Amino acid sequence: MVEPAQIEPAQIEPAQTGPAQTEAEPALTVPDLLTVRALDDPEKVAIRQEDSSTLTFAQWDTRSNAVAHALLAGGLRPGDRVGMTFGDHAWIDFAVCWLGAQKAGGVAVPVPARLAPVQAARMLEHCDAAALIGGVAPAGFGGWTAQLAELDGTAATPPDVRIDPGDLAQILYTSGTTGAPKGVAASHANLTHGRQARPRSRPYAHSRCFLHAFPIGTNAGQMMLLDTLVARPFALAAAGFDAERFCRLIAEHDAGTVFLVPAMAIDLLGSGALERHDVSGVVLVSSSAAALPPAIAAGLARAFPAATIVNYYTSTEAVPARTTMIVDPERPASVGWAANGADLMIADEHGEPLPAGQTGEVWLRSAAPQRSYYGDPAATAEVFRPGWIRMGDLGYLDSEGFLYLVDRESDVIKSGGLKVSTLQIEAALYEHPAVAEAAVVGVPHPVMGSVPAAVVVPRSPIDPDELRSFLRERLARAEVPSRIVLTETLPKNDLGKVLKREVVALLDAPHPAIAAAAGSPATLSPTEAALGKVWKRILRTRTVGPGDDFFALGGDSLSATRLAVLAGEEFGVDMPVSLVFDRPRLAGQAAWLDARVRGSAAVRLAEPDAATDPDRPPLSSLQEYFLRWIHETPEPRAVSAVHAAVRISGALELGAVRASVHELARRHPSLRTVFTVDGDRYGARVLPEAWPEVVTLSAPGTTDMEREQSARRLADTELGRPFDITTGPLARVIVIELGPDDHVLVVGVHHLVFDGWSMGVVVRELGLIYAELSAGRTTSPAPVPVECADVLAWARRQWPDTRAYWTKHLDGAPESLTPIGGRHLTHRYTARSLSLDIPAGPADALRTAATHQGATTFMALAACWTAVLSRWTGSNDIVLMSPVPGRTRPEHASVVGCLVQSLLIRVDAAGNPSFEQLLARVRTSVLNALEHQFYPYEEFSRAIPDPAWFRFDTWGEGARVPGLDSQPFPLPRELMFDWPLPEGRPDLSVPELALTEQPDGTFSGALVYNHRAYDAEAVEGLAQSFLDEVEALTDRFARKGI
Repeated sequence: MVEPAQIEPAQIEPAQTGPAQTEAEPALTVPDLLTVRALDDPEKVAIRQEDSSTLTFAQWDTRSNAVAHALLAGGLRPGDRVGMTFGDHAWIDFAVCWLGAQKAGGVAVPVPARLAPVQAARMLEHCDAAALIGGVAPAGFGGWTAQLAELDGTAATPPDVRIDPGDLAQILYTSGTTGAPKGVAASHANLTHGRQARPRSRPYAHSRCFLHAFPIGTNAGQMMLLDTLVARPFALAAAGFDAERFCRLIAEHDAGTVFLVPAMAIDLLGSGALERHDVSGVVLVSSSAAALPPAIAAGLARAFPAATIVNYYTSTEAVPARTTMIVDPERPASVGWAANGADLMIADEHGEPLPAGQTGEVWLRSAAPQRSYYGDPAATAEVFRPGWIRMGDLGYLDSEGFLYLVDRESDVIKSGGLKVSTLQIEAALYEHPAVAEAAVVGVPHPVMGSVPAAVVVPRSPIDPDELRSFLRERLARAEVPSRIVLTETLPKNDLGKVLKREVVALLDAPHPAIAAAAGSPATLSPTEAALGKVWKRILRTRTVGPGDDFFALGGDSLSATRLAVLAGEEFGVDMPVSLVFDRPRLAGQAAWLDARVRGSAAVRLAEPDAATDPDRPPLSSLQEYFLRWIHETPEPRAVSAVHAAVRISGALELGAVRASVHELARRHPSLRTVFTVDGDRYGARVLPEAWPEVVTLSAPGTTDMEREQSARRLADTELGRPFDITTGPLARVIVIELGPDDHVLVVGVHHLVFDGWSMGVVVRELGLIYAELSAGRTTSPAPVPVECADVLAWARRQWPDTRAYWTKHLDGAPESLTPIGGRHLTHRYTARSLSLDIPAGPADALRTAATHQGATTFMALAACWTAVLSRWTGSNDIVLMSPVPGRTRPEHASVVGCLVQSLLIRVDAAGNPSFEQLLARVRTSVLNALEHQFYPYEEFSRAIPDPAWFRFDTWGEGARVPGLDSQPFPLPRELMFDWPLPEGRPDLSVPELALTEQPDGTFSGALVYNHRAYDAEAVEGLAQSFLDEVEALTDRFARKGI
C-alpha cells in the first residue's frame, strides 16, 4: 500500500498550471493525446463502465475515426457544433462521440439526457448546432440527427482534417446554480494545457483504477475524460452516484483513487456504506467543484486513513486555473494555494489587488488560453480579463498565500451593516452530528434587509432549538439562522450542488411540516403570543415563533432595552435587560414571564404623563451636565455641534432647502429651543420661531481636490462659529457649492438640543420634505408620535428609582485614571486624532469571543480597551463612559432632542483576569447600566470628571439624503474640540476610543486625544497596544480550534 507521504505531486495533479508549452513542447489537440496513447498502449483499457463494458485506447481511436468520417460525410464543416446526448451509463459511447466530433473538426456540445426537451432545445438553438447524435431531437431542431450506431463503422484511419490547438473543441453549459446556464467554450489548447502525450510520470500511477460518478456534460466529468487520456490507471465510470454502489465498486476493483464533489462526500460519510465495504486500498481522495466543509474534510480523513485528501478549487470557466489543498488540520477551512502564487489574486471592486487578510473578489489565472462564454461577449467581458478569471467568490489570503473563501458573491447575506457568510454558517451546521446536509440563504427582513435562514436534512432526529443553541456557541449573533427548517432533501443540480434559488423558494412557501419545525404562530402559548406582539412591534417583523432568537431577527442592545421596558409594562413585572441576553428565544422569555407572573392577569401600565408645559421642557441629564460644563470656566466653553456632511450630485434648489429646514424646525421643537441662565440655575424654553440659519458659500479652487479641501475648511469655520444658547437658533445648515451641480450640505446642531440619533432622523426627513417641496407638493412626513418634552419628563421620573444603583455602583470609584506616564500638565484641551483599523480576521475573532459568552461586540471591544487601560495606568478600577441613544420605546425613535444617556461603566480588572473573565465582568456592568440608564448623570459626573470615553457605532454607512444622489463627505473627528479647563484642575483625561463596525465586518475608528497633554508617539503606542490585544484573540481562538 502506498502511504500518503509517498504520493508525488505529479501523481496527484494531472494538469499543472505552470508555464505555457514551449517549441519543444508544442500545444496539442485532444485527438493528438488519443493518437499517441493508442500507438503506445493500444490494448490497455481506458474506460470501464459499471456494467463491465470496456474501451481500450485502440478501440477508442478507431471508433472515433469512424464517427469523424461519418460526420464529414453528412456535411459537417470545421467549427460546426455537434450536440451529443447520452445517459450517464453510456460513458464509453459518449467518449467515442466526443473525440469523433473533434477529429472531424467539429465542436463537441454535451446535451445531458436528463434535461427537459425545452432545455435541450434552448441549448442547441443557442450554439446553433449542426447535428445531434444520440437521444431524441427536440421539436423544432433544424440540424440532422443520428444514433451513434449509425456512425460507428469500421473506418480505422484518421480523417484528413487539419485541427489547430487554437480551434474550439467543446462547449459546456454551466449548471446555473445561481442563474441562467451559459455555454463555456474551450479550445483544444485549453483542454490539453499541462497534459503531455508522453509524460515522464503518468498521473495516479499509484492506482490500478480511478473511480468517479460524475454526470456526462459536467466540467468534472469532462476532466475525467481528459485525465483518462494521460493517466496510468483506467477510468471506472459509475452510472450516477449512490453511496452503497460507489463503495462496492471501490472494493471490487481495488480503486486507489476516487473523485468526489462535496455533496457526494457528505452522502458517503452519512450512509454507513464505508463501514460495510473494504475501502482500505484508497490512497487518494480528490474533491472539486466546491469547498469541502471542514467537518466533512475531517470525516474523509478518518474514513480513508491511508489516503491523501485533496481539495481543488476551480470552475468551469477557470479550468485549468485552480488552487490545490492537501487537507491540513492546521488550515481546515482553506482551499489551498496556486502552484504559482502570482496566479491567485484577491482584488477590490476595481480589480486592484488587496493585501493579505483583506476580503475581496477571488481571481485566478493560468498560462493556458482562456475560455469564454460562447456567443456572449458582454458576459465574457465581465468574467474574463486578460489572463484572469473572476471566480464570483469572495475570499482572502493569509500571510502564506493560502486562500480562504468567504462565500459566493451572490450568496453573501447583507444583514444590516454586516456581510454574513453562508459558507461559515453551513460549516458550523456540519459540525453537528445530526446534520446530514445543510443550505443557508438570506431571507428578507424589514429592518436588517436580510437575515440568514437554514434548511437542514437531519441524519437523526433533532430539535431546531437545540441546533440553534449549538450554533450560538460557534457563530456571531448575526450569523445564527433566524429560521431553521427541517426537510428530507435539498434541491440540487446534476453534480450535487445545492440550488440556492430553489432553497429560497422553499422558505418562501413553507410546507406545513416546515412551519411546525420553525415554530409557527399557531403553536404559540398565550404568553408567547402576547410577548410576540411586543417583539413584532420592536423588530418590525410580521411573524415570530417560539424558537426564534431575538438577536437573530435583528435585535441589538438598544432594542433589547426597549423589549425589557415594553414587556415589563405588558406583564406588570420588572423585566431585566439581561434576561434578553440570557434567554434570547421567545419561548425562554415567555417561560420566565410565566414563572414571574405566576398565572396572574397581565397588568398594563399607564402611559407616562405629558409634560406640564411643552414650551418649558425639563432638562435632560446630559443637558444639565453641559450647562454646568459650559459655565464652570472663566471663558465659557462651547459644546461641539453634532454635525453631518453629504456631497450631493445634481441640481440643488436653495429655496427648497431653506423651506425644508424651516419645516423641520416646525416639526421638532428641539430645533427651536434655547436656554435661560440665572447664575447656576438653568432652564429650557421653546420659541415659536427660531428658524435654523442657512448659509450658502462657494468653495474656491481650480481642481476637485482643492475645492474639496476648501469645503472642509469652510465647514470647519462655520461649525466652529459660536451659537448663542440664550437667543438661538442652535441649528445651522451650510450649503457649499463645488460646481453648478455639485454641492456639500452640512448640518450642524448644538449638542444641547441634539444627539447623534437625532441626526439620522433630521437628514432622512430633510430629504423627504425637500423631495415634496421641489416637486411642488406640501406633504410632510408622518407626525412625530410623542413630544420631546414628554420623553424628557418620563426619563426624569426614573431618577428616584435608579439613583440608589448608581450611588452604590460608583462608590469609591476613581475620579480619573492616574498616574499615566508621559502625560503633560496642561489646562487647555485641543484635540487631535489618530486613525486605527481592525481587519476582518481579528474582528471576526472578537465577534466569536463575544458570541461564546452571550455578549455583544461592544462588550468585547470594551473588555479589550479595559485590559489595555489597566496595563497602561496600573489601575484595576476602570470607569468607561459610553453613550447610548436613550430611546427605549419604539415611539421615541423619531424624536429629535438631546436624549442620549451617558453610561458610567465600572469594571473591576483586579486579579489578572483572562479575557473571558474580564468580558464576563464587562457584560454584567453594561447590562446593569442599561437597566438603570435614566439617572441624574450630572450629579455623578462631579464625582468622576474624567472617565475613559469609549464610543461604538454598529455600522458606519454615513449620512445620505434620501431622494438625492448623495454620498457621505467626511469631516475631521477633532473638529472644534478646543476649550479651556476649570481653574486649578489640569487635564486628566485619557484618549477617547471611537470605533465603527463597517459593512464588511471590519472596524475603523480613531483615538481622539489632547495633543497638549500627550505626545503623538505615546498615543501611537496606546493604539498599538489595543490592536495587539484584539489580535491576540485571533491567536487564542486559533489555538483552541474555534
